[in-house]
Amino acid sequence: MPLKFENGAEAFLAVLALALGADSVGSLKERDFLFEKVKPLPIFGNPSSQAFSQLLGKITDAVYTELPTEEGAISAAGVDQLLTEAKKILSPELSKTLIATAAELLKSDGSDEAERVLLAKIERVLG
Repeated sequence: MPLKFENGAEAFLAVLALALGADSVGSLKERDFLFEKVKPLPIFGNPSSQAFSQLLGKITDAVYTELPTEEGAISAAGVDQLLTEAKKILSPELSKTLIATAAELLKSDGSDEAERVLLAKIERVLG
């Protein structure tokens, strides 16, 4: 079943979930970034930490269940599919915010080559 988003908040978080998994390591700095910088964004409607955590879990699960993977990582085709679906639902302004947010997220614990490559692709597709 192809990945579909009900709204911009889901698409936004799906791209960030993809970014989180780019280096195969989720760090406390990345988690803190999500709750301190992403959760307060207007697109999420000021959820409680528990509600935001549940939404993030739901979206991350969908990303890793619905998209093709290779050795536990989202495949190149999966990345393309996710970004294509996100572009359909995100406004140009929200896409710009997402690109900036993804860049900050990836820098929060030091980015590696895989993360830089993914960010370039996010910028190319959504920019």
